Amino acid sequence: MTGTTHLPIRLRDTDRHALTQHFLALDADDRRLRFGASIADDGIRALDERIDFERDEIFGIAGDDLRLLAVVHVAFYPTKAELGLSVLPEARGRGFGNALFSRAVMHLTNRGVREVFVHCLNENGAMMHLAHKNGMRVVREGSEADAYLELPRATPGSVLSEWVWDQNARFAHDVRRGTRAVLDALVAIRPRPAR
Repeated sequence: MTGTTHLPIRLRDTDRHALTQHFLALDADDRRLRFGASIADDGIRALDERIDFERDEIFGIAGDDLRLLAVVHVAFYPTKAELGLSVLPEARGRGFGNALFSRAVMHLTNRGVREVFVHCLNENGAMMHLAHKNGMRVVREGSEADAYLELPRATPGSVLSEWVWDQNARFAHDVRRGTRAVLDALVAIRPRPAR
C-alpha cells in the first residue's frame, strides 16, 4: 500500500522530461512488456513527444528525489479508455501499480467513461495479476491479451473523493519538491574542503 507521501499525482506537459526519463529507465524487456515491442531510446523520445496532455491523462508516483517511479497513461477513445502502466524495478512490490490503477479508474468514472481496457502481452505477469486483482475480464488471443473493466457511474461521493485525493497528492508532492530544493541549495552552498 502506498503511503500518503506516495499518492499518484496528475502530470502536466511540464512533466514531459520526467516522463521520458521514467521510460528511458526501463530496460529492454520492461519496454517490450510495457509497449508490446522493443523500443530504442530514440523511439521512447519520439513516443513521448506525441503524448497529448490535453486529451489524455497521465498519473505518476514520484520518489523522494522526484524521479517518477511509476506511471499510468490514460488514453481516451470515444467510448472507452486504455491504460498503459509501468513501474521501475526498484519500486515494484510496493502497491504503486494498484494505486495508479485505482486513480485512473476514479478519474475515468468521474468523467463518464463506461469501460477501460488494457492491451498487453500474455507474458506480462504483473499486468495480468493487476487485471485479475481488479476484476477485469481477460481475453487472450495468441501472444496478446486484452483486459476489460466496466466502470460504475459517477456519484457525488466519487467526485469528492477524487478532489480530496488530488489535493492530498499535490500537497505531498509540493512538500517533497520543497524539501528537495532546500537540500539541493544546502549542498550547493556547503563549503568545499581546502586543498
